[in-house]
Amino acid sequence: MTAETRKLVLQMSAGILLWNISLGVAGLFLGPMMGWTRMSVFFGLLTGWLSAEAMLVHMAVVTEKVLASGDAAYANRTTVIHSIGRKVIYILLLLLILWRIPEINVMAVVLGTMGLKAGAYLQPVLFGRKKSRVG
Repeated sequence: MTAETRKLVLQMSAGILLWNISLGVAGLFLGPMMGWTRMSVFFGLLTGWLSAEAMLVHMAVVTEKVLASGDAAYANRTTVIHSIGRKVIYILLLLLILWRIPEINVMAVVLGTMGLKAGAYLQPVLFGRKKSRVG
């Protein structure tokens, strides 16, 4: 990974972590009100955070790989295949948790993973927008 991509991944990771910490604080109070244990919410958010981080790193690696190829058809095909693969693996993870690991709250996993989106939105807010060299 290039230094610029690594920096962007770290900046987005800060937003993901901030999102999950916010959910954790809310989960301390709202979890028991909804009948969930605090530990199940914590383990769910931890799993969601790890899932979001894994997806972020995978997307960055695949994006750099296809950009380096210079072939538009290869780039399109590769990104679609990897995107579908990420989704299938994530759904399998959720099914495994539902089926085998009742100590993890699946709703918290899904909300924690949504930190990937929050990280993307928070990155320019937390670290400023990069100035364009065009025009």
